[in-house]
Amino acid sequence: MEEIENRLAALAPRGVMCAFHLRYSRPMRHLMTYPSDWIDTYTRENLIACDPVAIWGIRHTGAMRWSALEGRVPDPLDVFAKGRAHGLAFGAVVACGPPQSRTVCGFGRDDRDYTDAELARLEALVVKAHDLLEQRHTLRPILLSALEAIGCGMTYDQAAAHLGISRTALRYRLRTAQEALGAADTQDAIRRAVDAGLLSSNSFTGISRGLPTGPAAPEVSGRPSEGDAASASP
Repeated sequence: MEEIENRLAALAPRGVMCAFHLRYSRPMRHLMTYPSDWIDTYTRENLIACDPVAIWGIRHTGAMRWSALEGRVPDPLDVFAKGRAHGLAFGAVVACGPPQSRTVCGFGRDDRDYTDAELARLEALVVKAHDLLEQRHTLRPILLSALEAIGCGMTYDQAAAHLGISRTALRYRLRTAQEALGAADTQDAIRRAVDAGLLSSNSFTGISRGLPTGPAAPEVSGRPSEGDAASASP
């Protein structure tokens, strides 16, 4: 991935923005090398809400020059004009993958527009990166459902009953998911799955990651104990 990202950056003198595998509004991997002043403006003014490049990438696949989008896709927040003021006079967008796991990348230049050959090269590299990440971060549905059950706050017994499997089978699935994600334990595997967009952040675990933490609550009878968690770890 680093080699691919370096090659993409070399083709974009004014920076790159790539969101690989957008799932549940989260990218599995993110690359950002745009100028810091442009990133500050883009973030402060929430330009993502009406960015023609992002809108086109979410709705289409392929490669397109920014100049071909201007005037065709609504730009109520003047994203293109504001980008030019920060040195992004020319650029291209590349998108690939299904809607539920879309990769969208933007590439900026300040000197000239992209040639057809350069567009084809950008698209080939983005598709290669998309496929590579898909191979690395694919979990079988039965493993995801096991993580999701525990992530929603179920006890081991409740999760096993919900999935229609034994407690031993549940532990095996959790351990297999941990190994696949390179996680230290079940909770780490759930966090990694949420960050990778494999699980929805609307689960109890995903939502709680954005909340302030308070004093530790007393252990509730029936929830998995530290011993249970340890026994479920590799």
